[in-house]
Amino acid sequence: MQLTNTGPTLQALIMFGGMGGKPAETLMREALEAAATDLAQICHQSGEFTDITILADSPIDALDEKILSQQLSDPNAAFGNLINQFSQSLKQKTTNTDGYVYFGAGSGPLLDSKDIQIMTKSLNKAKPNSCITNNRYSADFFGIRPTNLLESLQPPPISDNVVPIRLSDESGTSVIEIPRSAKTQFNIDVPSDLATLSLIRKSGPKLEAFIAQKNEVLNPAARAQWHASQHFLKRDSEVFIYGRTSSRVWSYLETETACKIRIISEERGLKSARKGHQARSILAYLIQAYGPQEVFCKLLPQFCSAAFVDLIPIIEHMELACSRSDRFSADLFQHDNIENELLREIIVAITESPIPIALGGHSLVSSSLEILNQLVWDVADNLIPNPMKDSYSSTSKTEL
Repeated sequence: MQLTNTGPTLQALIMFGGMGGKPAETLMREALEAAATDLAQICHQSGEFTDITILADSPIDALDEKILSQQLSDPNAAFGNLINQFSQSLKQKTTNTDGYVYFGAGSGPLLDSKDIQIMTKSLNKAKPNSCITNNRYSADFFGIRPTNLLESLQPPPISDNVVPIRLSDESGTSVIEIPRSAKTQFNIDVPSDLATLSLIRKSGPKLEAFIAQKNEVLNPAARAQWHASQHFLKRDSEVFIYGRTSSRVWSYLETETACKIRIISEERGLKSARKGHQARSILAYLIQAYGPQEVFCKLLPQFCSAAFVDLIPIIEHMELACSRSDRFSADLFQHDNIENELLREIIVAITESPIPIALGGHSLVSSSLEILNQLVWDVADNLIPNPMKDSYSSTSKTEL
């Protein structure tokens, strides 16, 4: 039965921009356009919003203007200024609005209308000066009441990730997290997240169609994830998880996989860290001390059968002067497209490693692990078709 919104009136805001140019960035830009369009449709289906707005720095084609509106933003405008301009524009509308729900364009590829309804119901029940979010320390989406709540933050927030914790610390806002799950935590932030979606084939229709068109580009990253995930099924395997992973994910892996798990969790909350924070990474230190080839081709294989590596703490620790295009190309194993010499050496070493190493960002070592583990078990149990039909990926029940 569909939940009905009988409380305060809410609006939805979906925002993205700031990408484009080189191929890896264009890939992400187009994927986020598709994801934003799908998310707008889900918001409409939920029946919870009086208006749905997509705020982007360039026009999006083929939007259904009957269910949403589109606003153009300055490509160089800061996040905080844009969202405050949106809240101020609500005062000019004839419809009374008590609050709004903000989504980053990549934050909801696995959400459905019921997930939206649960969030808005929580926001409607909350007292004024409240924020509902998927992650209080690094938000991908959040809802607030009243609409001008963020205007109290000075200077304005530089990203969506920091909004809930700053509201709590600076305005005494009550921050309420919705229950964490793979669906609520999965976010399209880097190309490896698209590779994960290409394996499970579960997203909105526009994004799913776009990913299918980009299968050749995403295939190296998808294969790395698939091959590494096979070791979740094997009792004699040891899988290494590195980066901004959580105790919740560790607990899940300990109970839901057959393998042994090794974890180094560090730099959680990196995106919402205070100005001046210096990232520290054990794996980056080893790379600096011994070199990428020694670490990924000799050292790491002594300790694990497969690895999932969050690149961001490594890049931040080493203070690599690499572009967004370099970071995205690294995710795609496109070392020839990486201009930064050291990052290129790291990716070459990873591709030459005798063990499968999946690369990505925060989602790879959090919600993607749950998604990929469920996927390989479902394939092993013959519940769904094998998304990567080759000899390497075949694991029979007799091996378990």
